[in-house]
Amino acid sequence: MYATDFEYDQKRLSEFRMMVCHFDGVSGIESMSSGADITYHQERASGSDIFSLHASTYDSPYTSTFQICKNPCTLGNTEDMYLSPAEISVIQRWLCRKSFHPFKIAQDGYRDIYWNAVFTAKQINLNGKIAGLELTMYTDSPYAYRDEVVHQFHIQYGSVYDPELNIKYFHNISDVEGYLYPDIEITLHQTGNLVLSLNSRETNIRNCSNREIITIKGKEHIISTSDSTHNIAKDFDYIFPRMERSFGENKNCITANISCTISLKYSPIVLIGL
Repeated sequence: MYATDFEYDQKRLSEFRMMVCHFDGVSGIESMSSGADITYHQERASGSDIFSLHASTYDSPYTSTFQICKNPCTLGNTEDMYLSPAEISVIQRWLCRKSFHPFKIAQDGYRDIYWNAVFTAKQINLNGKIAGLELTMYTDSPYAYRDEVVHQFHIQYGSVYDPELNIKYFHNISDVEGYLYPDIEITLHQTGNLVLSLNSRETNIRNCSNREIITIKGKEHIISTSDSTHNIAKDFDYIFPRMERSFGENKNCITANISCTISLKYSPIVLIGL
């Protein structure tokens, strides 16, 4: 990491007159995780020298350790480089939280990438005074995310029913192969039983009404409605829409059987480290 500044929960390190640094003075090549630490499970059949790949998993979330100190460009003399207990308290209250918040580094190529992170901190003492902090970042996943992507689709049926005209296409730009459950908001423009199809996987919601807004939280697998009279828990088939991605194909298609506006949101997965 070559950045000197970062953002956490919409506040910047530089707001505290601090910067990212390295205390031990050792420079050179180092090896670190890039968000692709996959564990492969392989087995060899009896009488064969070939090992088959049976499964692959991420066994741990992404972590990283780095150091921070006061920015000498903002100080009057070298004695001001040391941190007071009050300053340590303010910084640790900001960083050492009990819930995840977005973390971004201020570096070219990374400005639209974030991690959901929490921190622990250790004091770096020099000559009996606090010269800086060593931060260890713990995240909620093995990888990073790009800023949220939003797609909006308008499905309109008139007197002639032609589903082919209402198939909409978009691309899943995540780095990881497999499935991703997006957040979806559906605004109905007519009454009926909704069939939402994402890559031919159908989600059924019965008894929808005109102007009703249905919200699906894909990651949490939660569905809700703006219509207090609609018993959506009873009318939903609990098949949550999911996006697809393979190595050679990231095109997805979405459609519905009645007129509606669909807003689809997701944060693409990025295999990158600090």
